[in-house]
Amino acid sequence: MGVFEFVIVLVIISTAGRIMAARRRPLPLPGESYQLDAEELHRVRDTIADLSGRLERLEEERDFYKDLLEPPPGRRTLEPPDSPS
Repeated sequence: MGVFEFVIVLVIISTAGRIMAARRRPLPLPGESYQLDAEELHRVRDTIADLSGRLERLEEERDFYKDLLEPPPGRRTLEPPDSPS
């Protein structure tokens, strides 16, 4: 790795670090309340609704494949024909 590439990597890492530090919210101290704005609450609600829908579809697929893999109930077996005596 040359000097130029090393400098570029350092710039990218420092920029990413500054962006992440700016977006990071400090955690509330014990006893303090955590304030959310209405827009963030809507995003959380939408995310939970999306995840609930995905979970529902996964459960339906699981049940479908589970039913598909189970042997049918009361499977009929062929009885040998009665031989005339």
